[in-house]
Amino acid sequence: MNQWNVDPVGGPWFAGAVALLVLLTLVVGPAGKRLPRKRRITLLALRAGTALMLLFAMWRPTLVATETRKLPGSLVVMLDSSRSMQIADSLGNQSRWDAVKSVLESASDQLNELAESWDLKFYQFDETSRAAKLVDGLVALPEQAEGPQTAIGSALEDVLDREAQQRIVAVLLLSDGAQRAFAPRDVPPQTVVRRLAIDEIPLYTFTFGQPALALQSDLRVYELLANSTVFAETPLTVQAMLGADGYVNQSYKAQLLWETTEGEMEVVDTREILIKNNQRKIPLSFTHTPLAPGEYKVSVRVESPEGELVTSNNVQSTFVSVLKGGINVLYLVGATRIGGGPSIEPRFVRSALAAHADINVRYDLLNYRKQRLDIRAALAEGKYDVFLLGDVDVSALNSASWEQIVDAVDNGAGLAMLGGFHSFGPGGFRGSPLAPLLPVRMGRAERQNFGEPPRQDMHLPGPLRMVPTLLGGKAHPILQLDDASISLWTQLPPLDGANRFDRNRIMPTGKIIAETADASRHPLLVTAAWGEGRTIAFAVDSTWRWPMEGFADAHRRFWRQLVLWLARKDDTDGQSVWVRLDGRRYQRGSRVDFSFGAFDEQREPLANAAFNVQVQQPDGTTTTLRTSKRGEKQIANFAETSAPGDYRVIVTATDASGQIFGTAQARFTVPDRDMELDQPAAEPTLLAALANITGDAGGQGLAPEELPDLLEQLKSRTSEFEEEIRQQRTLWSTWPVFLMLVGLLSGEWYLRKRWGLV
Repeated sequence: MNQWNVDPVGGPWFAGAVALLVLLTLVVGPAGKRLPRKRRITLLALRAGTALMLLFAMWRPTLVATETRKLPGSLVVMLDSSRSMQIADSLGNQSRWDAVKSVLESASDQLNELAESWDLKFYQFDETSRAAKLVDGLVALPEQAEGPQTAIGSALEDVLDREAQQRIVAVLLLSDGAQRAFAPRDVPPQTVVRRLAIDEIPLYTFTFGQPALALQSDLRVYELLANSTVFAETPLTVQAMLGADGYVNQSYKAQLLWETTEGEMEVVDTREILIKNNQRKIPLSFTHTPLAPGEYKVSVRVESPEGELVTSNNVQSTFVSVLKGGINVLYLVGATRIGGGPSIEPRFVRSALAAHADINVRYDLLNYRKQRLDIRAALAEGKYDVFLLGDVDVSALNSASWEQIVDAVDNGAGLAMLGGFHSFGPGGFRGSPLAPLLPVRMGRAERQNFGEPPRQDMHLPGPLRMVPTLLGGKAHPILQLDDASISLWTQLPPLDGANRFDRNRIMPTGKIIAETADASRHPLLVTAAWGEGRTIAFAVDSTWRWPMEGFADAHRRFWRQLVLWLARKDDTDGQSVWVRLDGRRYQRGSRVDFSFGAFDEQREPLANAAFNVQVQQPDGTTTTLRTSKRGEKQIANFAETSAPGDYRVIVTATDASGQIFGTAQARFTVPDRDMELDQPAAEPTLLAALANITGDAGGQGLAPEELPDLLEQLKSRTSEFEEEIRQQRTLWSTWPVFLMLVGLLSGEWYLRKRWGLV
């Protein structure tokens, strides 16, 4: 539509007055002589033309053209194509996916009409989102919905980013409403929908499927529990929980599978499970005794009934590290006097060690009425890893028994002589088979005879406090009771006394790792090596005061670490390179944190070690990780756990010269959990809540059959998305008008000049 508008300069009255004055000038003839009629008419015509041009410019006529144009907009339709849409619980026993297709087909006419006004954008989504197209009026969709996840939040976020440059009219979401996604695709949908609400974009949701699927039949294994570290020849209990839905009064086999040294899985224990009525959770317990050290995969499997929809959850796995067997300790304690009993210390030491299932203690009280016992048969039978001697006089055993203990230490066992009135020199061990093993030298005149008062020159009176001797700025592993290494030691109660060790009589191979806290700094705990074994001289016999005064945890940890160190199984099981995982089973998308390190021959952290850390993924590809240092250990993490299967962490350490120092490996598993079909119930409440977030913009949660009605409503809103485009053409300010005005003025001036009027 076209129309003329005028906008006079100064308003209509001013423009009219000017027009009147211009007309008056037309009747005023040229000054001077009288002109011929023809010339007068010519000048009058030029002046009249000039006047008309001036009046035309003053009234400023404008031609206005108005055009109604539809605004560009996008109607976004998002379709859930995850595996849960295969569930046949829609009207007429249709699958949810077929129901989506039927609804879209029934609304095809409205969709085609809306496509004339807006851009219809169809997106199919599961773990990712991708565009779909209209072909012959129908949306081109795959035959089956097979997506492994339902990432509603991430899909909405992706679509909004893609359509950021468009004006979105509305978003239609067709789904079963269950957000089932692993990290990093598990973005909360509520967060993204709030962006729609801020931009006043309505969200319309349509739920497909039933909210409860109690009749879906499924057997599944979950809550698999097993100690990550056990000892060879020690029974291991593996526990799991069997979930049973839809199977009543039926029996199924559940099995424990153990990885062989060849990497094959073999059945080592079987249970016959009878599922009773209303029994949906059944605890399972299996037992297996591993014989050989190493790392093994452990699985619990339940047989799959015929026709079961989901079978990936019928087996769960983890990994178990089997060490070289538990630690057998022979604890020999001497009576405080002939015919008497022991001191109070052994009872607390035995209690501390009994708290650890991997430490087996045999306790023998040696009665000095039967001097020089022969225990060689017991020593051979027990195969002991550690010997603890508590206030034992050399006369308690015969020389052959002491020599057999020496042979055991020479072959790798550990020996600790503990404090007491008949330990070390006072116990007559100078010149005995044990003398060369102990890290302290004993004098000739140190013997303490039975029945005599304790020699004051051989003992330190209490109270005295024991503190670690820092080596390289840290405490020895035996004495690391907390992260601060020594802070807890300052809080422990003082001891009653100790054997006196002369610092000048410490063997060259001995290391003082603990001493008194006073200025004298008397040695209290000295370590050394002998052959393949380790030895300790511990001057104290009253650590029982620690648990008696509220430090039982520190007491247990100290004695465990002392025994582990003697047995060469302190934390790393004697390995020079080690790696330790926080867990052995992780959900898909989880981050795996782990630590690793290396030790030298003295079990000290390798100072200049360089580490190469790789993770081998289930498909065989490897990823090299960046590492960082935290205290004395290295740490790293791995987050690319989207693929189910077994992963292997490989740590290789090189020394300062670049030579490979050692390698350690550890495995973890990511279960092949079918998130879509494990619990495939629809969640209409979630979709309704999302739509309500955009309620102010008109968003609603609707039933699928209401889609055509909604599209009719949207058709009636197309006028809301139109705009009038006004184009103005100002003829008075164009260059032709300007040239005409100049031409008329110039023409009149030229003629007046020529005719002698100026």
